[in-house]
Amino acid sequence: MLMAQLVYNKLVLNKRAEKGPGESLIQSAKKPRDMRLDALRGYFLILMAAVHVPTPVSHALQEPLGFNGAAEGFIFLSACLAGLVYGKTYWQSGWQAMSHRIWPRTGWIYFVHLAVLLPIVLVAWVFAGQVVPLANHFHDFLVHPWGALALMPLLLHQPPLFDILPLYVIYLGLTPFVLAIARRWHWGIVLTVSGLVWLAAQCKLDVRFIGDSSQWLPLRLGSFDLLAWQFLWVCGVALGETSLRHPLVKSRYRIGLAALASVIVLVGILTRHGLWPQAWWTPQVYLWLDKWTLGPLRLLNFAAWSGLLLAWNPHPSARVLAVPALLGRHSLAVFALHLPLVIAATTAIQMFALSNTAQTIIGLLVIALLFPWAAWLDHNSRRAAQTAKSPTNVPVKPSFPPMPAAG
Repeated sequence: MLMAQLVYNKLVLNKRAEKGPGESLIQSAKKPRDMRLDALRGYFLILMAAVHVPTPVSHALQEPLGFNGAAEGFIFLSACLAGLVYGKTYWQSGWQAMSHRIWPRTGWIYFVHLAVLLPIVLVAWVFAGQVVPLANHFHDFLVHPWGALALMPLLLHQPPLFDILPLYVIYLGLTPFVLAIARRWHWGIVLTVSGLVWLAAQCKLDVRFIGDSSQWLPLRLGSFDLLAWQFLWVCGVALGETSLRHPLVKSRYRIGLAALASVIVLVGILTRHGLWPQAWWTPQVYLWLDKWTLGPLRLLNFAAWSGLLLAWNPHPSARVLAVPALLGRHSLAVFALHLPLVIAATTAIQMFALSNTAQTIIGLLVIALLFPWAAWLDHNSRRAAQTAKSPTNVPVKPSFPPMPAAG
């Protein structure tokens, strides 16, 4: 994942240690937008769309670079950008201005989640008897539809594929408090507490204390363990906010960090694709690679990729980055569109006996449809930006007298 180094390159300024945070932030605001950040989000969106549609290609793209997927990168990059953008607002304008930026954004993501989810589950409710794949996908909802509908606005019922945005909403909504606590007690305390919560999730302490509440409520909290994945989010926010104030990796540590991270990355790739000798790898280790609880070795593999790219600092050409960056600039809208497309494509594939070629074509069509949607959004945003920059038009005197006001 390139996100760690990209955030670093965007904000770390020369001789920043000699300047105060305020001056450093003012200078960072003048730096141009880094296309690599948008390109990374675009790559993650393409990977998600390809994996979510069951085709022969989806299996090959499932964690191609080791024990990491698009979800880890998407959540971590979003957290880095949150720490970067809102941390800068916090430094410049205070907690109130920062929170007044975060919470409306959180509300908008919450609205998008419900606006996409509710029509789809209602369609599934109506046509579940005729369309078996829809009935299977929304099985938990169809068992208790009225109770599930009541819990969906509370983010307590999340059908498959509809659990990433609720995760984002909860974490982003809590980010102002995370930044405030870190400002007062430093990131070391925040990361320690977050790490302990992650460790509790690994030991299943939350399940032991809470128990199975689905026995009396149609709860479905999604596949991602909320207490485990918060550690990845907090680490990303800490990385983005810290990069505002000082370099993340000193130059004298780059070679050592790259060497250590490369070894871990290589082992992860070889093991993921079965190229590691089985005698050197016990199957019990896979219990530490669980995706939904963000297992320890999985987290280590992701940290190694981040560390490697921090030390490496790749600079792909703008031509390579332009296409995925188009999706990344409108990541929320593109992600929202990909959900109904994936549901429709999966339903068609499972209902009809399609060949592997036909399945692959459908999967590629889902990805292709994301680009005209992003291009239309990009065109509208550029036109709105040009309109906002244009000088105010001089009012033209009407050729006829205005109507008198009432009364």
